[in-house]
Amino acid sequence: MADNETQTSEAPIHVESEWADLKECVYGSPDTWVLPVFLDDVKLRAQGEFGKFWTANQGRDVKEVAPELFAEFSGQIQGAIDLLEKLGIRVHVAGPISPENRKYPRGQDHGVSTAWMRDPFVTIGNNVIELAPRSLFHRRQRFAIREILASTIERGARYFAQPDSGADDYRDGKGWGYLEGGDVFVLGKQILVGHSGGCSNPEGARWLQHALGPDYKVDVVPIDPMFPHLDCVMMTPREGVVFTSLEALPAGLPAFMKDWDVVDVPKALAKAHMGCNNFVLNDRLVVVPSEEPLDVIAKALEERNFEVIRIPYRVPCMVGGSFRCAHQPLIRQ
Repeated sequence: MADNETQTSEAPIHVESEWADLKECVYGSPDTWVLPVFLDDVKLRAQGEFGKFWTANQGRDVKEVAPELFAEFSGQIQGAIDLLEKLGIRVHVAGPISPENRKYPRGQDHGVSTAWMRDPFVTIGNNVIELAPRSLFHRRQRFAIREILASTIERGARYFAQPDSGADDYRDGKGWGYLEGGDVFVLGKQILVGHSGGCSNPEGARWLQHALGPDYKVDVVPIDPMFPHLDCVMMTPREGVVFTSLEALPAGLPAFMKDWDVVDVPKALAKAHMGCNNFVLNDRLVVVPSEEPLDVIAKALEERNFEVIRIPYRVPCMVGGSFRCAHQPLIRQ
């Protein structure tokens, strides 16, 4: 676990909004990448040439089948962790998952994707909530960070879990709510939950409203089924500013965003290069991958008086998850 001494361990857990100052987070691991077995939950993510590689090597350790690709992947994730620490942000890196827990929930090892740690939990206010993902390879990720999450209890967190999603691909009906962190946006007391039809669902949003109580308002945002999560088509770097692929929002933006400054991100850029999935460190500073197709995103941010940092992140983006997918905050305020 990487740990920056400038942030004391006694600091209370609290996430205020997507754009509040990031002071502490959980980040994905650069050490392990075993391609998930190609089930329904992978189809939203395995695209293009890399999708062919994934299909041919499902269930295999990338370190063994493509060592040069793994080295680039690992170096780019470590580079992001190093940047955060240099900026004074405390980082907890996901650990290993035991051989037996890798078989959860069906007795079959579906692979390891602990480089992307947004989805197994969410922090809203002082609530640290283990979620019930629909994607099978996300359901076991919690075991890589269980001790990190449990340690938040001594720091004022309400640490609890959503009812488990079991071993079925999907169940419909009351009590079968699914939530994945990539769908959940914390905008003060307003919470958004994306719904593509393949990950989080309205029943999960209903449970989240129940768990958070009347102080919060939880709304569902329908998104194009070609995207797994809301953070694939939306970024809120500052109150009043939203980068989004309008074409990927069949019901449009939430009503409260109607007067916001809207930057429309082309659907192809959002899909192929994770154009909305950048790293908002605060309402003045955003990290964007240095790959050339994302120059237009960096330029649009700079035109709105954001400072933009560029670092390489080609391989994680290629797999379908950029900086937001890689981390989940513990303190933003």
